[in-house]
Amino acid sequence: MPKPKILHFGLSFCVLIFFSGCMPRADLLKEARDYAAQSQSYYQRAVKEYKNLISKGDNLDKLHFELGKLYYAHGDYAPARDEFRKTNEAGTNKFLAISYYRLANFTDALEIFNRQEEGDGEYLYYYGLTCEKLNLFDKALEVYRKIKDGAFSPLASERINGIERQVKQRHIKDADSKMNEIITNAPQAQDYPQAGALILYCDEKIEVTPQNTQVAYLHYVIKILNPRGKEEFSEAHIDYDSTDEKVELEYARTIKPDGAVREVGTRHIRDVSKYLNFPLYSNARVFIISFPEVAEGSVVEYKVRIYSSQLINKKDIVLSYPIQAAEPIIKANFTLTLPKEKKLLIKELNSGYNNFGAELKPQVQEKDGRLIYSWRFKNIPQILPESNMPPQVEINPALLISTFSNWQDIYNWWWGLARDKIQVNEAIKQKVKELTRGKASDEDRLRAIYNFCAKDIRYVAVEYGQAGYEPHPAGDIFKNKYGDCKDQAILLVTMLKEAGLSAWPVLIGTKNYYNLNEDFPSTLFNHCIAAVSLGGEIIFMDPTAETCSFGDLPGDDQDRKVLFFKKNGYEIKTTPLYSGRHNLMKQELKLKIAPDESIAAEKDIFTSGVYQQAQRRWLLYTPPELIRDALEERIQGVSIGAKLDKYNIDNLDDLNKPVTLRYEFKGPEYLTAAGIFRIMPQLAGLDTALVAKDKRKYPLDFGILDTKETIFEVEIPPQFIVKYIPSSIIEENPWLRYEAGYERRNNKIVFRENVELKKNRVSQADYADFKKFVEGLAKRIKERIIFERAFKG
Repeated sequence: MPKPKILHFGLSFCVLIFFSGCMPRADLLKEARDYAAQSQSYYQRAVKEYKNLISKGDNLDKLHFELGKLYYAHGDYAPARDEFRKTNEAGTNKFLAISYYRLANFTDALEIFNRQEEGDGEYLYYYGLTCEKLNLFDKALEVYRKIKDGAFSPLASERINGIERQVKQRHIKDADSKMNEIITNAPQAQDYPQAGALILYCDEKIEVTPQNTQVAYLHYVIKILNPRGKEEFSEAHIDYDSTDEKVELEYARTIKPDGAVREVGTRHIRDVSKYLNFPLYSNARVFIISFPEVAEGSVVEYKVRIYSSQLINKKDIVLSYPIQAAEPIIKANFTLTLPKEKKLLIKELNSGYNNFGAELKPQVQEKDGRLIYSWRFKNIPQILPESNMPPQVEINPALLISTFSNWQDIYNWWWGLARDKIQVNEAIKQKVKELTRGKASDEDRLRAIYNFCAKDIRYVAVEYGQAGYEPHPAGDIFKNKYGDCKDQAILLVTMLKEAGLSAWPVLIGTKNYYNLNEDFPSTLFNHCIAAVSLGGEIIFMDPTAETCSFGDLPGDDQDRKVLFFKKNGYEIKTTPLYSGRHNLMKQELKLKIAPDESIAAEKDIFTSGVYQQAQRRWLLYTPPELIRDALEERIQGVSIGAKLDKYNIDNLDDLNKPVTLRYEFKGPEYLTAAGIFRIMPQLAGLDTALVAKDKRKYPLDFGILDTKETIFEVEIPPQFIVKYIPSSIIEENPWLRYEAGYERRNNKIVFRENVELKKNRVSQADYADFKKFVEGLAKRIKERIIFERAFKG
């Protein structure tokens, strides 16, 4: 009958309401919270009672073990570990080892597991996990296979499959017909004789969500042609910031020349810190895929997703998409999807080098409130390097993409991250006082602080943005004595402000990165430096260049547009391109020829600018014995069998003074005999290797302006008669000025050569004229000094 069924249902319903639903939801939540509070209270009381019992000194093994298990059950693994260390109770090793694992101390966990290789399923499972963390995959497999049954048996089987990717050996035509078609139709190695590999397919999709998160879908297919390609593509490295990014591998595989598929398993994957020894930058990580069984003719393929939980400033994106690569690209797709309300700026760079017909204008469509920008590319040639070519960012056609509408938004964002980090603490105040004590001028105080930051704060070469855009507080950098570029700049600015000077952090794209475009607001910077006002002049400083003196800049920082961050706004300025006289390499050699034609010589090397930076670095970081060896090798070019007597270095540790190198040597010969005549080696010289090519695809790029000066004084014995001295030469064109002169002073001949570079780049159009000038000049200066030796009859 229906009625009893209804009554039965109603009884059950009322019972349920009595125990749950009849109580208001707020009361239930309060009750749950009360129970949680009581649970925590009882936990703390239990801990306290155990500690009281332990303090009495009775039955300590058992008490430490039980207290450790109490901590362990509540997930407090650090105190659990400490208690387990104090007891020899049976079963302790299992809990101690797993506690170490939970604390990510895999080395100590493995030590315990290795001492006791047998245990229950849980013990063996964590033993295997520990081996995996330490890349001991064969041992992990051995351990997992010991787990025959129980709750951990299916988990162990899953790990085994993850390591070995135990799938039935398949042919690519059965596994993936589309990929089989791509590989079957791929060009052959003989079609691309300059290539090491072919990028058969490159599909990159970036989706920006309305929640201002981002997902990148990346799919690459690369055919290995020869050992060079194998070396380049046997591993894939994916950099990411673990603070707000996550990498997920969908799959990766090697497709062997016969079509057999070799899957990538856990043992072929590593996820490691890029800067293991620098905890401040532990969030900069690299996901590494090592492809198995890669050989010539193989194809490597992988698909990954990179999730970003937030955009640069919570709402904007900035991307760069270079069109060419070091290897040919057969097919590439690039798609960007974002909410239609986001305004996108697209800038094309280096279109003059797009001589292969790539379409840089996107196809745009609107769908479901989103704008989809798409680019499709086919048969993109590789970039074949030329000697002394410009950086690739200047010759590779590229798309720059940004949703920033103005530079003020970028200022507001980054200054908001950096402003509060420019704060002094007591330790910094004391150091500034110490460094500036007794310094009378602003420049002296500035130099002292700059030299401290450049020399005593260790630079961690983290490219700007790799470990986040936000600097660390100046106090943290001062305490740790290391920092990346933005951290060193922030510390330098902080200390200079404490000394009463006006200083600012500066974002810069160095020579090998994109230069700032004033009409394209973006965060395309890879470095951070600082600037200071001194006597009404703005001076740029790069404290990451520890051998660069105040008032100088590394070559890669010169002639770059930069973004100043001042208290009340931003400025765009240009760093200086120093003149040729600023970057000076000056060598003075005094050589005396003895009557037996042996020589004694002394040489002084003076440098400034980038040459000073390089010489100081070499002398500072090279062991003395290796410096001596290098000089011994160098003087063989003057005299075969020459021996170094001594060398001396001045001002090596003083950035305020130029470092100088002086060395003395002796040699058994110097001149070339031709009967009664003696011929000196060629003294003047130009590097004609620069113009070896008949034509250039790219400009000739010297990077900097410089001057090379040589002064050579040779003293000859009385029995030598000068028969020929070359004429002096002065030549000048738009690119360089050359001067070589010979002067006779009694029994001495003085040669002077000065080569000053006036422009740091020769265009393709001007290259023929430059080549003609250099080769013609090189022929003229090949002349040599000739002596006649008078022999006694």
